[in-house]
Amino acid sequence: YKYIYLFYRYKLLIEEKAMNILFFLTPKTDVVSLMDTDSVYTVLETLKKYRYASVPILNEAGNYVGTVKEGDLLWYIDSMKKYDLESLKEINIMEVPRRSNNDTAKIDANVEDLLGVLINQNFVPVIDDAGIFIGIVKRREVISYTYDLLKGKDQSLDDMFNKN
Repeated sequence: YKYIYLFYRYKLLIEEKAMNILFFLTPKTDVVSLMDTDSVYTVLETLKKYRYASVPILNEAGNYVGTVKEGDLLWYIDSMKKYDLESLKEINIMEVPRRSNNDTAKIDANVEDLLGVLINQNFVPVIDDAGIFIGIVKRREVISYTYDLLKGKDQSLDDMFNKN
Protein backbone atom coordinates (compact mmCIF):
# COMPACT_ATOMS: atom_id res chain seq x y z
CA TYR A 1 0.00 0.00 0.00
CA LYS A 2 2.93 2.28 0.64
CA TYR A 3 3.91 2.24 -3.05
CA ILE A 4 0.36 2.90 -4.20
CA TYR A 5 0.18 5.83 -1.82
CA LEU A 6 3.51 7.18 -3.09
CA PHE A 7 2.41 6.85 -6.72
CA TYR A 8 -0.79 8.79 -6.14
CA ARG A 9 1.03 11.35 -4.02
CA TYR A 10 3.52 11.87 -6.85
CA LYS A 11 0.69 12.10 -9.40
CA LEU A 12 -1.01 14.81 -7.37
CA LEU A 13 2.23 16.75 -6.97
CA ILE A 14 2.94 16.63 -10.70
CA GLU A 15 -0.61 17.66 -11.57
CA GLU A 16 -0.30 20.48 -9.07
CA LYS A 17 2.85 21.64 -10.83
CA ALA A 18 1.57 20.81 -14.38
CA MET A 19 5.18 20.91 -15.46
CA ASN A 20 6.20 21.25 -19.06
CA ILE A 21 8.97 18.93 -20.20
CA LEU A 22 11.18 21.90 -21.07
CA PHE A 23 12.10 21.96 -17.38
CA PHE A 24 13.99 18.68 -17.97
CA LEU A 25 15.20 19.26 -21.52
CA THR A 26 18.81 18.66 -22.43
CA PRO A 27 19.15 20.87 -25.54
CA LYS A 28 20.26 19.50 -28.89
CA THR A 29 23.62 21.30 -28.56
CA ASP A 30 24.40 19.20 -25.46
CA VAL A 31 23.22 15.86 -26.89
CA VAL A 32 25.48 13.39 -28.65
CA SER A 33 23.69 12.42 -31.83
CA LEU A 34 24.48 10.69 -35.10
CA MET A 35 23.56 11.40 -38.70
CA ASP A 36 21.59 9.00 -40.85
CA THR A 37 24.56 9.02 -43.24
CA ASP A 38 27.04 7.69 -40.64
CA SER A 39 28.61 4.26 -40.91
CA VAL A 40 28.27 1.43 -38.43
CA TYR A 41 31.94 1.95 -37.57
CA THR A 42 31.32 5.65 -36.74
CA VAL A 43 28.36 4.69 -34.56
CA LEU A 44 30.40 2.09 -32.68
CA GLU A 45 33.19 4.57 -32.09
CA THR A 46 30.73 7.21 -30.84
CA LEU A 47 29.03 4.80 -28.41
CA LYS A 48 32.44 3.67 -27.16
CA LYS A 49 33.80 7.22 -26.78
CA TYR A 50 30.84 8.51 -24.76
CA ARG A 51 30.02 5.19 -23.08
CA TYR A 52 26.37 5.40 -24.14
CA ALA A 53 24.04 2.49 -24.79
CA SER A 54 21.88 4.43 -27.27
CA VAL A 55 22.04 7.62 -29.29
CA PRO A 56 19.49 9.54 -31.41
CA ILE A 57 19.87 9.56 -35.19
CA LEU A 58 19.07 12.75 -37.14
CA ASN A 59 18.80 13.50 -40.83
CA GLU A 60 20.35 16.46 -42.63
CA ALA A 61 17.23 18.58 -42.03
CA GLY A 62 17.53 18.00 -38.26
CA ASN A 63 14.59 15.61 -37.97
CA TYR A 64 14.72 12.74 -35.50
CA VAL A 65 14.73 9.52 -37.55
CA GLY A 66 15.43 6.92 -34.87
CA THR A 67 17.60 5.71 -32.05
CA VAL A 68 20.46 3.28 -32.43
CA LYS A 69 21.08 0.96 -29.50
CA GLU A 70 24.15 -1.12 -28.79
CA GLY A 71 22.03 -4.28 -28.78
CA ASP A 72 20.86 -3.57 -32.34
CA LEU A 73 24.49 -3.26 -33.43
CA LEU A 74 25.57 -6.41 -31.62
CA TRP A 75 22.76 -8.48 -33.20
CA TYR A 76 23.55 -7.05 -36.63
CA ILE A 77 27.27 -7.74 -36.41
CA ASP A 78 26.58 -11.21 -35.02
CA SER A 79 24.33 -11.94 -38.01
CA MET A 80 27.13 -11.10 -40.46
CA LYS A 81 28.98 -14.14 -41.74
CA LYS A 82 32.27 -12.30 -41.84
CA TYR A 83 33.24 -8.77 -41.02
CA ASP A 84 36.21 -6.56 -40.36
CA LEU A 85 36.55 -2.93 -39.35
CA GLU A 86 36.86 -1.82 -42.96
CA SER A 87 33.56 -3.47 -43.91
CA LEU A 88 31.83 -1.71 -40.98
CA LYS A 89 32.96 1.62 -42.44
CA GLU A 90 31.01 0.82 -45.62
CA ILE A 91 27.68 -0.05 -43.96
CA ASN A 92 25.26 2.81 -43.37
CA ILE A 93 23.63 2.85 -39.93
CA MET A 94 20.18 2.97 -41.51
CA GLU A 95 20.80 -0.54 -42.90
CA VAL A 96 20.94 -1.93 -39.36
CA PRO A 97 17.54 -3.27 -38.25
CA ARG A 98 16.37 -1.65 -35.05
CA ARG A 99 14.21 -3.59 -32.63
CA SER A 100 12.39 -0.39 -31.69
CA ASN A 101 12.69 3.38 -31.83
CA ASN A 102 12.31 5.62 -28.85
CA ASP A 103 8.90 7.23 -28.63
CA THR A 104 9.09 11.00 -29.08
CA ALA A 105 7.42 13.84 -27.23
CA LYS A 106 6.25 17.18 -28.57
CA ILE A 107 7.69 20.31 -27.03
CA ASP A 108 4.40 21.20 -25.31
CA ALA A 109 4.01 17.85 -23.52
CA ASN A 110 3.93 17.71 -19.74
CA VAL A 111 5.90 15.47 -17.42
CA GLU A 112 2.98 13.20 -16.65
CA ASP A 113 2.80 12.27 -20.35
CA LEU A 114 6.40 11.04 -20.20
CA LEU A 115 6.17 8.79 -17.16
CA GLY A 116 4.91 5.72 -19.01
CA VAL A 117 7.40 6.20 -21.83
CA LEU A 118 10.40 6.61 -19.52
CA ILE A 119 9.75 3.22 -17.95
CA ASN A 120 11.08 1.61 -21.13
CA GLN A 121 13.48 4.25 -22.47
CA ASN A 122 16.60 5.93 -21.10
CA PHE A 123 15.60 9.13 -22.82
CA VAL A 124 12.75 10.65 -24.79
CA PRO A 125 13.62 12.63 -27.93
CA VAL A 126 11.76 15.95 -27.99
CA ILE A 127 10.62 17.38 -31.31
CA ASP A 128 8.81 20.52 -32.42
CA ASP A 129 5.67 20.62 -34.57
CA ALA A 130 7.77 20.25 -37.74
CA GLY A 131 9.48 17.12 -36.40
CA ILE A 132 12.79 18.92 -35.79
CA PHE A 133 14.84 17.42 -32.97
CA ILE A 134 15.33 19.95 -30.16
CA GLY A 135 16.78 17.74 -27.40
CA ILE A 136 16.07 14.91 -25.00
CA VAL A 137 14.51 14.33 -21.61
CA LYS A 138 16.56 11.84 -19.61
CA ARG A 139 14.92 9.30 -17.34
CA ARG A 140 17.52 10.06 -14.67
CA GLU A 141 16.52 13.72 -14.52
CA VAL A 142 12.82 12.96 -14.07
CA ILE A 143 13.49 10.31 -11.41
CA SER A 144 15.88 12.62 -9.52
CA TYR A 145 13.37 15.45 -9.58
CA THR A 146 10.58 13.13 -8.49
CA TYR A 147 12.65 11.78 -5.63
CA ASP A 148 13.54 15.28 -4.44
CA LEU A 149 9.93 16.42 -4.76
CA LEU A 150 8.58 13.49 -2.81
CA LYS A 151 11.35 13.60 -0.26
CA GLY A 152 10.56 17.22 0.50
CA LYS A 153 6.85 16.48 0.87
CA ASP A 154 6.97 13.06 2.53
CA GLN A 155 9.71 12.16 5.03
CA SER A 156 8.81 8.46 4.89
CA LEU A 157 10.82 8.25 1.66
CA ASP A 158 13.99 8.76 3.65
CA ASP A 159 13.31 5.52 5.52
CA MET A 160 12.53 3.63 2.32
CA PHE A 161 15.57 4.76 0.29
CA ASN A 162 18.20 5.17 2.99
CA LYS A 163 18.01 1.86 4.82
CA ASN A 164 21.34 0.54 6.01
